[in-house]
Amino acid sequence: MRYVPIVDMSGRPDVVGTELDEICRTVGFFQVTGHGLPDGVAEPAWTMATRFFDLPAEHKLSVARPSADYPYGYIPLAGESLSQSMTGAGQLTPPDLKEVFNMGPPVPPAHEFGDPDEAWAYSPNLWPAALPELEAAWTMYYEALRDLGNRLMSLLARGLGLPPGFFADKTGHGANALRAINYPARDTAARPGQLRAGAHTDYGTLTILRQDTVGGLEVLDPGGTWVGVEPVPGAFVINIGDLMARWTNDRWRSTVHRVVDPPDPAAANARRQSMPYFQNANWSAQVSCLPTCLQPGEVPRYEPVLAGPHLMGRFRRSVTF
Repeated sequence: MRYVPIVDMSGRPDVVGTELDEICRTVGFFQVTGHGLPDGVAEPAWTMATRFFDLPAEHKLSVARPSADYPYGYIPLAGESLSQSMTGAGQLTPPDLKEVFNMGPPVPPAHEFGDPDEAWAYSPNLWPAALPELEAAWTMYYEALRDLGNRLMSLLARGLGLPPGFFADKTGHGANALRAINYPARDTAARPGQLRAGAHTDYGTLTILRQDTVGGLEVLDPGGTWVGVEPVPGAFVINIGDLMARWTNDRWRSTVHRVVDPPDPAAANARRQSMPYFQNANWSAQVSCLPTCLQPGEVPRYEPVLAGPHLMGRFRRSVTF
């Protein structure tokens, strides 16, 4: 039996919503089929990511982030430590064995920014001149994933006993991010405590991940055991983020996960690629305990927060090099 279950999104919405509620209470991770996202949109974006990472270093570095806190562009190998977002600045952890390319919203929202940090979240994307096809392929994929994220949020609302459109005006123009990650093949051992991606939780509402067949993604179960997320052809891996756990008063789990070397000894040092899409709430959305997530006699565990500043606080705890 799989610890991370597979859910067919094409089923009856009320039934799927109930199923997702149970999964999010216990696991916080699931895989979806029946999502309706065509290969003609997903595959070109995936191929462009591979071609980007295969570019000579000078072409990748031409779109390197201009500063360590710039949200989009290229992060070279060992340029980030995700586990730092959990341990804090006083306990440095080894950098992750990966390189990254990030994209943010293709078009900023129509409203004026009242907060400089919100303007930061809509910083311009950086596109490599050596791969001009990348921008169009990724923009199309980004918009398709925004639609998938909205459909997932509608199903999750049903699972919480809320109207299907409850989250529509709270996540409609969030500063979502698309990321491609390359975990290069290695011929040398990692440093002590160094992983392909250190243990962490995601910060926003939910994450939509495409992974290849190499393996290595693991989630931490309630008993403290790491469990592998087996790749399923055509499926997306979905996980709940910290903001959603907070919104639900911890009814739902934002599960700790990491990426290790592939479990198959024959591919232990193999190259791996993945593409996560991080869905976030609108910058000014107030996140407070949902009425259906408060049991009689229970009090909210968290003070209300604005989604954008909450996201920024977590981002700034992740060390970049």
